[in-house]
Amino acid sequence: MKPEFFQKTVQLNPEKSTGKLRVSKLCELIDSHPYRDEIYSSFKISEIQDEIICIDYIDLVYERVKYYNENYNRSFIYAQVKDIDVYDDEQIIDGEINTDIIFNFEEYVEIDEVKNNLRTIAIYDAKNTFLDSYEMTKYANNLFKIREGALARQNIQYFKEKAKTNSKVNKHKSYRLVEYNSQFYLRGITSINKYFEYGVDFTFVVSMLILHQNMKYKVGVEYTIRSAALNESKLDIIVSEKFLKDAGAFGSISTAVKISTNDLGQGSLSFSNILSVGRIEKGFFIYRRKSEVEKNKEIIPHTTKPENVFSTFNNMEGVLNTSDEFIQELNEIKSIKRPDELRVKILAKIKNPRSALKGITKLSDIFKWKIDNEISSFAKLIEMCENAEDLEIEYDLKDKLRYIISDIMLYGG
Repeated sequence: MKPEFFQKTVQLNPEKSTGKLRVSKLCELIDSHPYRDEIYSSFKISEIQDEIICIDYIDLVYERVKYYNENYNRSFIYAQVKDIDVYDDEQIIDGEINTDIIFNFEEYVEIDEVKNNLRTIAIYDAKNTFLDSYEMTKYANNLFKIREGALARQNIQYFKEKAKTNSKVNKHKSYRLVEYNSQFYLRGITSINKYFEYGVDFTFVVSMLILHQNMKYKVGVEYTIRSAALNESKLDIIVSEKFLKDAGAFGSISTAVKISTNDLGQGSLSFSNILSVGRIEKGFFIYRRKSEVEKNKEIIPHTTKPENVFSTFNNMEGVLNTSDEFIQELNEIKSIKRPDELRVKILAKIKNPRSALKGITKLSDIFKWKIDNEISSFAKLIEMCENAEDLEIEYDLKDKLRYIISDIMLYGG
């Protein structure tokens, strides 16, 4: 993956943040969004545009979303298989061979205008999505890997030629593009009329408005952004309440919500109820297993029509506000009497040969040291988890780590 498309963590520096943002300024992010009017109507923006949203670090995340809006131009086109040429392109950069997979659209439709010859570079899973339709992903990728791209192209060309006379092969799809530094990239391939993309800007604006509403209705609730990572297609934010509750051996905890979107993933927007363990400025996060979060999660699939999206935002009670059942789960965990067993399990998961975390020495070192098998030493295990959360590693890896720790803490691994 090219570095300019990595999901990057926002540095939450208190010295650079006011923790405040006017509603009207927040909504500037969606000035050109296709669902701008629906957002304005649903949240009554004309009535609240002068209100100030007070959420720690909201202004810093706003600036990052604004940067992607201004520098990455998202669009889509329609094309048929018979008009697409797919091949690899090798270039030597700084003495190393760099291979791009090129999608050249010989003919395509942009809005309602037929155009010709658009060269794009495939990123994310666009290449695999295309190859999956022929069940040749593993085969073609291996050819690209061993630098036999010409053979892969011959196979793809076969289907392209067949598509000229066979309507079943000649699939008509929507191709999602992004333009960056005058270069077009192919982000993904979707259906033409059953796929709705809401975007990072939409997700950030809507989520901040929802939290703002909740603070107005629930007097005393205050929020702080604890973690934020994004690129032009993907956003992950964790926001926790500042009000702390007692959770026994776990110490102080607060309700938190994980807000995620992936323009080209399974859910265009999701809100998940989680817990923040430890101090507001430090700590780590506990996630429930996916099978147990139905009532604590709201997901808007890409197939959801715009007119059906906004009703979901009025039903966020089980996601946003403190779940006493979740806290009770923590208090009833029996395994806290054996904290060193939990430490060993966490370390084993991290160092597993199949683990994406196995090569991060600083991480395994945190959980390497033995702790006494006494309930009092559970505080030491909590400290280890906090130190792991503090490590600067890729967001996807950090999230895998959170799931590992949560699974072992709640369910014994």
